[in-house]
Amino acid sequence: MTVEQVRRGAHVLRAVVDVIAERGLEAATMRNVAAAAGISLAQVQYYFRSKDELVAAAFQHVTELFDLKLATVDLSGPPRRVLREALELWLPIDESRARDARVWLAFSAAAATSPTLKEIAAATDNELRGALARLLDAAAAEGDLPEVTDTETEAALLLAVLDGLVVQSLAMPAELRPPFLVDSLDAHLGRLFTT
Repeated sequence: MTVEQVRRGAHVLRAVVDVIAERGLEAATMRNVAAAAGISLAQVQYYFRSKDELVAAAFQHVTELFDLKLATVDLSGPPRRVLREALELWLPIDESRARDARVWLAFSAAAATSPTLKEIAAATDNELRGALARLLDAAAAEGDLPEVTDTETEAALLLAVLDGLVVQSLAMPAELRPPFLVDSLDAHLGRLFTT
């Protein structure tokens, strides 16, 4: 598929994400995506030859959208604030982020059995762990993490905490999510940081 085809197929990728957010990954059939996009099945097949190709492209699309959000974080502040702001982007504090989290979890669960999705998930997780480790390195250099000796391991643990908070919070009523997520994240960061 050419770059131009992907660009023109962006409306299809948005439709896939909408279907997954509302009905789950199993509902992201070519036919359902065509209906959600308001186009024919043949048009979906023009951009994506199979459901697997469609879902993989949608997963890559979602990771790129998150990268764009992450790029909005002001990196010039204190490392703890920067780290917290970056982590909070993942947390389903409002309906928009809850929708994103449901989509991300659907892709993550499917990655356990799909080699293509597993590759995308692994690359994304490696990139995230690296970014978190760099933020933790900056904090350690400023003396804010006296108990942390291995920032790469701590980054992996931080990502695991984040994943766990997302899963737990999506199972609770929406109005309980923000205080649970913010308090839990702050408690974890409080264990890491001295300031």
